[in-house]
Amino acid sequence: MHYILYFLIPFLIAILATPLFKRFALQHHVVARQNHRTVHRGEIPKLGGGAIFLAFLIGLVVLAVTKPEMILTNVKMLASLAAGATVLFFLGAIDDKADLNCNFKLAIEILAASVAVATGWRIEALLLPAQQELTLGFLSYPISVLWIVGVANSFNMIDGLDGLAGGVATAILLSAMAISALFGNTLVPIICIILAGAVLGFLRYNISPASIFMGDSGSLSLGFLLACLTLNAAIFDVNKAALLIPLLLLGLPLTDTLLAIFRRWRKGIHPFHADREHVHHRLVALGLSQSGAALALVGLTFILGVMAYLVAHGIQMDLKILN
Repeated sequence: MHYILYFLIPFLIAILATPLFKRFALQHHVVARQNHRTVHRGEIPKLGGGAIFLAFLIGLVVLAVTKPEMILTNVKMLASLAAGATVLFFLGAIDDKADLNCNFKLAIEILAASVAVATGWRIEALLLPAQQELTLGFLSYPISVLWIVGVANSFNMIDGLDGLAGGVATAILLSAMAISALFGNTLVPIICIILAGAVLGFLRYNISPASIFMGDSGSLSLGFLLACLTLNAAIFDVNKAALLIPLLLLGLPLTDTLLAIFRRWRKGIHPFHADREHVHHRLVALGLSQSGAALALVGLTFILGVMAYLVAHGIQMDLKILN
């Protein structure tokens, strides 16, 4: 019964809150304007990430009421998760309005990621292909910070079509929930359920034709949460994680981001300089509709999630044999 509440309450909060954030964005002119880089027409309000963020926080409150022992056991990790999402939400909201300097944004992202990593959202050893293990030692901290910052920005970059970022996030969350439950993690599956409810409630207004965008306030904070959750979902034994699992779960946004960085480097421009050559843009250019392109990429993410689950299942079977 509790698990239904963890999904249903954030879902309903997001449905109810999204029109409020839409009205606020319109009143304060926080809108996405049509230009040579966009695929939408006219002005669309941003700040939809506020509904996701609010629903997620209320979901954590529900968790605190129903499972106080889980909150007390994981208080530092949950506090850093909520704090990091809050910082990146407000950072993104300000950027949605005022276009902040990208280097300043990067510094704040690194700070938020560092706090999360210091409280436990990190990996200390990696299981590589061919059953090889790599102990990270002191590199555990910078590598985990790089992962969180990289995923947050990659998710920001993929938010370019109606329903795409929300749909991809949902696919990732469902896969991460199943994998972490398989590995016996009790915290990550519940957080995934809460966040999935919040995202799906927002998607009610974001599927093509979208009446509101999540904006940087949503994509950065959502990317931060996904980075932390996928990192810990892959842990199967005392901070030892299977490398392939988070790489598969975030395969689409990470690949798109690496291609964008390489493309912009070749052109001699800043890696955060926006363009219209992302994977989703190319699919639309090939003739797919916005809905068709978004659906194809969400479907690809589900397939990658199934592959990640199969990897996790294989690891779990090996652990049972060894034990």
